[in-house]
Amino acid sequence: MKRRILIISLCLLAVISGVALMQAPTADTGTTEVATVTPVVLGAIQTATPTPLPPRPEDPRPAVCSAPYQVGWEPHVVVTGDTLTSLVGSLNMTVTQVAVLNCIEDPSVLPVGSVVWLPVFGDMNPEPCQQLVTILNCKVRSQDILGAQQLFQNGMMIWREDTRQIWMILNDSTSLQVFDDSYVDGEADPTASPPNTFFAPKRGFGKVWVQLGGEKSVLGWGTAPESQISLTIQPAGRGSYTTYVRLPDNIIYAATVVPHQKAGWWIKLGAAS
Repeated sequence: MKRRILIISLCLLAVISGVALMQAPTADTGTTEVATVTPVVLGAIQTATPTPLPPRPEDPRPAVCSAPYQVGWEPHVVVTGDTLTSLVGSLNMTVTQVAVLNCIEDPSVLPVGSVVWLPVFGDMNPEPCQQLVTILNCKVRSQDILGAQQLFQNGMMIWREDTRQIWMILNDSTSLQVFDDSYVDGEADPTASPPNTFFAPKRGFGKVWVQLGGEKSVLGWGTAPESQISLTIQPAGRGSYTTYVRLPDNIIYAATVVPHQKAGWWIKLGAAS
């Protein structure tokens, strides 16, 4: 009996020791055990590929109807009674030009409430204009440009800064010759020695004078040195080849010069009023 009790006691002791070992804390190693999770590998995700939209067509109007992009132009809202003729007024443009720049198909019709673009210096604030010839009616305006002039025994030369051209005109002639000013600073001037009271031209005038024959040319010697002048010019029309020119002696001439031609017309009109 005692032996059976001893055996049972030993078995109970073994069970209690095992439970105690299972509950005993492990030594602190300073690390925390993290459970490792094995990720589940998924198959490729199927996504729909969007269909690209067709490119938006380019608006062709700005390339032609450029009034809104013009520097110095402002919008005007059309009201009842407005016409392009009245709005254009004394502008240096035609009704057709303004209509094209504004994409107006019928220049005689302006839809009320629509917007047109006009130069700010136009009809609302008309500028006074000088007229060399009264029939021009301010449709084209005169302007002063820098020039040079030299008088010769038999004519004169005129240089225009805006076109870089030299005009040669003989006395009492109704024609002129046109030369491109090809003079470059540093080029040698003519070496001819003029008689007393006369002058040999220099720079651009001198270069053209040599081409014409120098002292033996139809112009002869200069009767005065080259002088800087202000030329007042006014085109005879927006597309005209004729320009009215007022020289320092207050005489007005009509000069007609066709591009790329070496000869033109020089018509004396008389003294400016």
